[in-house]
Amino acid sequence: MKASQNRPEHHGPGREAFVGRTGELRRLRAAAESARAGTASMLLVQGAAGIGKTELVRRFLADLAEYTVLTAAAEPASAGNAFDCLTRLARRTIVPAQSRRSGGKEQGRGGARQTPGDGPRHALRRLTDLAAAGPVVLFLDDAQWADRATLRALADTVRTGGRLCVLLAARRSPAWDEETQRLLHLNRSAGTIDLREFGEAEATTFVTSVLGTAADRTLLRGLLERSGRHPLYLAVLTGRHTAVAAAGPARPPQLPAAVVQHQLRGVSPAAERALSALAVLGGTAPVPVLGRMLGEPDCGAAVDTLTREGFTTVTPGHAPSVTITHPALGDALYDRLSFDRRRALHLAAARAVDWRQRPAHRLAAADTDAGLVADVLDVVRHELDDGRLLPAARLLSSAAPLSGDDRSDDRLLYNAVRLMFWAGADTELGRHAETVATRRPSPWRDEALGLAEFAAGRLTSARRLLERAHDRLPRHGPCHQRAVVLTELAMVQAILGQGEATRRSAERALRALPGDDRDASGETESRGGTGRTGVADDAPGQGAPAGAEEPAGEPCEAADTALPPGVGRAARVLAAYGTALRYGPQRGLALLATLPADPDEIGEEDVAALTVRGVLRLADGRFAAAANDLTIALARTRPGGARLFGSSASLHLATCHLLSGDWDRAAGRLDAALRDEQSRCFDVAALWSLHSVLDALRGDAPSAAACLAEAEKFTRQLDFSGPQYHTAVARAMGARALGDHPGVVAALQLLAEQLDHSERVRVLSTSWLPFLAESLIVCGLTDEARAVLKGLRAAVPDQSNALLAVAEAWLHGRLAEAAGDVEEAARRYEEAIEALGPGRDIPLLRGLVETSCGRVTAASGRLEDATGYFASAEAVFSRLGARAFLREYRTQRRAALPGTGRMTRQDPLTGRERQVTQLVVLGHSNQEIADELTLSVKTVEFHLRNIFCKLEVRNRRELRRRVTASDR
Repeated sequence: MKASQNRPEHHGPGREAFVGRTGELRRLRAAAESARAGTASMLLVQGAAGIGKTELVRRFLADLAEYTVLTAAAEPASAGNAFDCLTRLARRTIVPAQSRRSGGKEQGRGGARQTPGDGPRHALRRLTDLAAAGPVVLFLDDAQWADRATLRALADTVRTGGRLCVLLAARRSPAWDEETQRLLHLNRSAGTIDLREFGEAEATTFVTSVLGTAADRTLLRGLLERSGRHPLYLAVLTGRHTAVAAAGPARPPQLPAAVVQHQLRGVSPAAERALSALAVLGGTAPVPVLGRMLGEPDCGAAVDTLTREGFTTVTPGHAPSVTITHPALGDALYDRLSFDRRRALHLAAARAVDWRQRPAHRLAAADTDAGLVADVLDVVRHELDDGRLLPAARLLSSAAPLSGDDRSDDRLLYNAVRLMFWAGADTELGRHAETVATRRPSPWRDEALGLAEFAAGRLTSARRLLERAHDRLPRHGPCHQRAVVLTELAMVQAILGQGEATRRSAERALRALPGDDRDASGETESRGGTGRTGVADDAPGQGAPAGAEEPAGEPCEAADTALPPGVGRAARVLAAYGTALRYGPQRGLALLATLPADPDEIGEEDVAALTVRGVLRLADGRFAAAANDLTIALARTRPGGARLFGSSASLHLATCHLLSGDWDRAAGRLDAALRDEQSRCFDVAALWSLHSVLDALRGDAPSAAACLAEAEKFTRQLDFSGPQYHTAVARAMGARALGDHPGVVAALQLLAEQLDHSERVRVLSTSWLPFLAESLIVCGLTDEARAVLKGLRAAVPDQSNALLAVAEAWLHGRLAEAAGDVEEAARRYEEAIEALGPGRDIPLLRGLVETSCGRVTAASGRLEDATGYFASAEAVFSRLGARAFLREYRTQRRAALPGTGRMTRQDPLTGRERQVTQLVVLGHSNQEIADELTLSVKTVEFHLRNIFCKLEVRNRRELRRRVTASDR
């Protein structure tokens, strides 16, 4: 597909390179070759409006030579004029190959004047004469509007044979009569090409061909998501990106009205009204609700039309729902509505939807009814009772300007900001920062400004503002308010990695709660009436002692319209997390001991506790238990619900998958988290960093570098150093995958220097210190490596930590090997392998240790044992798809066992892998290979990954080159 300058609806990129559609082009060429050989053929290219049907055929026609090409396009009025399209085709000027290659605009798309010699018989005779003289290609565009007489005549002509190829481009499921459809679909010479949206690879190629280096990963994801990978929408949004980005708008690029108008060309007025109503309803609605809004209880015909045309999709069920297929189209439809039309539709929607959704439409319609704010607050209370924080926050923010009283407006706004914070919706929260800054000074303004600073990644500033908000609270103000602010402060301190401060603030929040709420939070038995969470009293603290009076503060009106649910539970979880940062994961886990051991028994109200337990179990080396906790936590998290920890569950579950060797699931989890609208701004840097690590381990250095660049871009926007930990680890693992040990040392040395004063770096030390020590040993810096090993032991107070046992054994083995003691090294390596038991196995580390063990056992003369270790390591790296480590392993094996040659057979591929390879060499796509071998596409992808690893190639082009070279 290409963005053509000849079709005005594209409104954007000029003439970009055609990408994708290789299988479809192959079928078109096969049809043309069949016509050249004397066998007539007919192909129907069908798909939604703007999907690229015309561009595909034009691309095909541009490469034809020695063919007569006749083209025409039907119009909506054509259907009522018998043989109108046939006459157009017969009168077409032959299009030379040179004009077709230049993409010249076809002439005569409008109606043609009839002349005495232009009847249908003359037209058919001319087509027959042309086919007798040489191969002919007829292309009828917009064939969904073609008259049935033309379609029947063309089908009959193809059935009689000859050197004729008929191509019809039509929207999916055109409304032709049953007899015409039977003629087309039952004709043995006819076929269908069903065009759909781009695949992710094709869409990515298209965007990068237009934007070049400006197409970073974040922008690319946004464009693909908004366009739904629809070629026309993708072309328009991509082309408009540069101008929109330069203007710095609050909203992403929109589809212009001309595109929407072109897309709706030929759609009935009833279907267009239904589509506009659906846009007002937010893009999705139950069909009965849509019917009530339109005043047409039976709107099935309009919905069927929209679904046929590809504008909507229907989810079946007791009450089927209809959804606009592409988000960008829904936004454009809404934007093009006039104010009066939009208001009327919102009022109609308010009458059609249930009582919970009604206030939102009344607000959008600027309904100033005196009871509206009261209705909004009633819905907000119910939403909070159901744990739906984000919908409640959106209602409050919409209602804030309508109360008619500045104090009430402020209260609504501050509560909306607070709920957005607790829902993890940082992006939405940030849009209110400027409005909050204009409000009169108060503790609630300080709180809201602090949360806005948090959402922008300025956590140091957020901490100061929240501390000031707490200090200015009235002495006898609502205790819930004080607990909320202290819990928010504890959250900020937790992200800053300040474990002790986090614990203190969380405990003060628990003390501020009334007794019933404190008990409901699941708090452990208090000590001496202080309401502490079970942390030892001798731990340093700066909170006010039990019974001490809080600062008097200043009087103000309480912002108590909407308190987030579960404040006590959140404070208790943060106290446990702060304790873990300060004293180690096991101390934090002890404070969560009241949670049921089985995650299935934990309710939605304890998702935050389950998330933190999973994170701490991961830090403690209990991967299986951590993955179980985090999986259940994600399953229990509802859209729009409380997400105080943002994407933490996804980030750490992806880490579990990466460590346990399930790299495909890790990638899938990261991709899903990066699309999540309820994520913290600093989560994005960590997610991209982990993606960079994963790509580096797989040997995809360019992708790893691109992901790292994304992570660093987000890190630069933050005012604290926490995310720099993730980028440093990503940089180090990228260097380690390339065998660049000095690069590993350079990336991790700064983290090692922070061990004594950074609680976050210390608690996560088992994930990166071993690689620093390994690289120091390889670089000959054994004294520095011993110091790092000593620091690792000091940083992990829980000596039963499984990761610590593995790391110590492996690194002692490396030190012994460096000293020339191969027997001691072998003993230590075997000890490390035994420590990698069930539930705590790290396949990548196992492969590295087994490679080391094979190296030293070979040096000691135990060649059979060495061969076994090397074979096991090869199996591990091949299964993981760790191409970089597989290359490193083969180099070390050849050096250790020089007489055995390569570790694999001359042909390392299985029979099925050889079949897949042969089809790749022939140019087949994954879908075509799957169809040929009766496999799923996922299975084909699995075989390709194994083939790439075994043959040490990176892509299909290198695979074809490798196979071609071996056949010579």
